[in-house]
Amino acid sequence: MTIEEELLNSIEQQFEVHRNSNLFYRNLDIDNQFLLDSKQTICKHRDELLRIDSEQMEAPWIDLMTKKAQQAFSRCNQFIDLRQEHLAQLRVVYKLLWKDIITALKEDAIDFERLQQNHIHRLTAWIEQTNGFVSTINTPDIPEAIEVICAEYSAQLQLQLLQIDADTLMQPVLDIGCGEHAYLTHYLQNRQIEAFGMDRIVDNKSNNRLICADWFDFQFAPDQWGTIISNHSFALHFSHQNLRKDGNYIEYAQKYMEILHSLKPGGAFLYTPSLPFIEQFLQPESYQVTTYPVTEHLSTTRIVRKR
Repeated sequence: MTIEEELLNSIEQQFEVHRNSNLFYRNLDIDNQFLLDSKQTICKHRDELLRIDSEQMEAPWIDLMTKKAQQAFSRCNQFIDLRQEHLAQLRVVYKLLWKDIITALKEDAIDFERLQQNHIHRLTAWIEQTNGFVSTINTPDIPEAIEVICAEYSAQLQLQLLQIDADTLMQPVLDIGCGEHAYLTHYLQNRQIEAFGMDRIVDNKSNNRLICADWFDFQFAPDQWGTIISNHSFALHFSHQNLRKDGNYIEYAQKYMEILHSLKPGGAFLYTPSLPFIEQFLQPESYQVTTYPVTEHLSTTRIVRKR
């Protein structure tokens, strides 16, 4: 196994083993060993790591750790805000971790417990700065992070929930929060529909119509889309922000209107759950709002059509 393969395996194992750990747990340093688990790999490949650093080849590893952290946070709590500016700050956290490891290797004095403590301190400071609500639900007395369920739905279920007849969709179609596997986007593409999917965790290497981005980093250009779909994604997040005391509902309202403006005349924004707190302010001469009940116990589906 090459140094690259061993490092990659070590990084992936670290995030998998500790993906549900509560970073704010008061006994974290005692009961969980983050960097200590990598001690053998780091020491074994001391010379190779120093060579990577000296040749300024560390960027891919810093990027990889940042990406893995982004995925871990997203999968644990879908409401964490991970737009580009926050990811840039997260990358600095892992850049400093790499620097600390390299400095310790050069000095032949690796205090892994101290490295671990410094890294956790930076991570928690980043969380509190960018997503302060996370620390309020992950209290110091619980070892595992509070998870917020985030599931992917089959294309068939989404079509049923949103009352979609694929053959009548105005194109092009954009699925916001399409999910890692983009089930609905692939289904529509297989039916020869010009469909795009957007999610902050999506594999777009083999499909150039899958956009890996946060909706706050994506520019919705005016009169661009025939149909925009949001099945328990943007609309759910908007509703969540509206209910939170510290919610970012104003910025979500601005993005909501940007989405509507990006529709072509006659185009529609299909989403669930409904958003009555902003829908009531839509001008009827500009938008037609149609409601479809899903079931007696679930939220309704909205279709906002641009006139």
